[in-house]
Amino acid sequence: MYNGIGLTTPRGSGTNGYVQRNLSSLRVKRPRDERGGERDEKDRERLESQLNRQPNADILEHQRKRQLEVKCAELQDMMEEQGYSAEEIEEKVNSFRMMLQEKEEPTPVANERPTATETHALAAANQQKNDRLRAAFGISNDYVDGSSFHADRKEKEKEKREQERLEKERLQQQKYTMLLCV
Repeated sequence: MYNGIGLTTPRGSGTNGYVQRNLSSLRVKRPRDERGGERDEKDRERLESQLNRQPNADILEHQRKRQLEVKCAELQDMMEEQGYSAEEIEEKVNSFRMMLQEKEEPTPVANERPTATETHALAAANQQKNDRLRAAFGISNDYVDGSSFHADRKEKEKEKREQERLEKERLQQQKYTMLLCV
């Protein structure tokens, strides 16, 4: 048996136990260019959106509030076990809740990995990691993935730099004329 395929033992089967691939059931694969560029573009966009999925701030806020309420419920349970009156418990829990809301615990430390079930926390951590890498490599925020493959990209960037340079010169000229007038 290999990878769970074949007989566990050839004894009593009348065979030697050798497993062969069934060549008659091969799937025919179409070449990439026959599929069409449109489908490939859609696939690429779908995969990119999955990689760069933005965290939902509402869900993250809900998780934070939920953690706060769990702490309050634990305090309430502990006080009930110790025999406090309902009014005292409600007063203490409300004050504890207000204290926790004012404190507003910081987001988890980068070393602390969120669990696999917290997809939005993972997305937030991934976005922070990507931002740090982007800053470390000096990649601008307006950079578009795959733009280096566009033929006219360099021309557009050159025109943009030229316009920025002309704008700077115009501003300096205005400052210079203002200084002469004063």
